[in-house]
Amino acid sequence: MPVVPLFSHDDHRGEVVERWGAKAWTRSSSWWNHLDAIGRDTFLAEGVALKVEYLEAKEAELDVTDAVVVALVLRHRAWITQGWGGVEPTGEQFIGLGNMYVEDDRFARHYGGIEGARYVRDAIVAWVAAASTPSASPSRIRLANKGTTS
Repeated sequence: MPVVPLFSHDDHRGEVVERWGAKAWTRSSSWWNHLDAIGRDTFLAEGVALKVEYLEAKEAELDVTDAVVVALVLRHRAWITQGWGGVEPTGEQFIGLGNMYVEDDRFARHYGGIEGARYVRDAIVAWVAAASTPSASPSRIRLANKGTTS
């Protein structure tokens, strides 16, 4: 399935303010507006790369706990953190985004449709569950996968 290009940064301003408040919008908007053209292009390219690589992982039938998929989830979380102006999503927030990808066609289409969005959401849920166990804290998982690319 083709990957849908990213939407404009301002596309969902009203919805962001309504769901998460003006502070969330202001922080993200400030971060975006302070990027130069290379920074914006780099951020957008990573978003596209994540979408393509999630689709490839799904098509290859990789389990959501596979090291390749875990590395994607970590990159995805880092990408979200950038977009949130440096604020890391909590596990609950990250899962909430995954659920939004599934429940909202505007987001699902970016992952090849509902099934692709479910795969991404399930990978996020699996990572959060693993990160929540005492033997696999988020920092340990981050360190274990540091430098891992797919």
